Amino acid sequence: MDDKGVTPMTQRNMTISLVQSVYNELLSDLAANRRQAGDRLVEAVIARQREVSRTPVREALGRLENDGLIESVPPNGYVIITPTIEDIREIFAIRRALEPLAFSGLIEVASANDDTELRSLLSNVQAAHTPEDAATANIFFRNFWMSRIQNRRLKETLSRFHMQVHLVRAATLKLSSGRETARIGAGKLAESYWARDTDAAQDAMTQFVDAALATFEAVAAEKEMAQEPLPKLTG
Repeated sequence: MDDKGVTPMTQRNMTISLVQSVYNELLSDLAANRRQAGDRLVEAVIARQREVSRTPVREALGRLENDGLIESVPPNGYVIITPTIEDIREIFAIRRALEPLAFSGLIEVASANDDTELRSLLSNVQAAHTPEDAATANIFFRNFWMSRIQNRRLKETLSRFHMQVHLVRAATLKLSSGRETARIGAGKLAESYWARDTDAAQDAMTQFVDAALATFEAVAAEKEMAQEPLPKLTG
């Protein structure tokens, strides 16, 4: 124990907590579009902004690099990656395997209050007619079920795909057909949730993920033919 009465174990726990805090804040920045694909992340700058030492920032950036969200850019710093279509497909393969399981698992802890909140969120999705309103409504709809995942590691794994989810949303919801697909998919998810039908919930989420990828691939193919860049993330 040191002179201030803090044990090495306590110090280590404090460092781990601080690393998690910085990591979560950076993930939130990505999700809210405060940081975008192509932006640089500099350890010293982030430490100064967060008013912390550089050690937890360094560890948090290392975690983001392991998550595949940023890449090192010599001599010092990182850049937020711009996912390729191959990256998106690989991530969707993971989402297709995990999200149906995660969503169906919510039914075991569903409540009447949750039902009421979901009705309101679905109503917003169905009423959204502009890309901006649709993006906002779909973000809240996704946040609803993501926040209720009981398995911590499953939740953390899916949370790593914030940037890619937002990229797909930005591309697909610009189309009226994409917004209609999202409305239909959200409706099927909600119906399975209210019915407390785990099999239907898994099927609905699988269809939802597949439809999002198919729409994104169509948009990406059109933009590639027109030699246009994919849209930046929208929050």
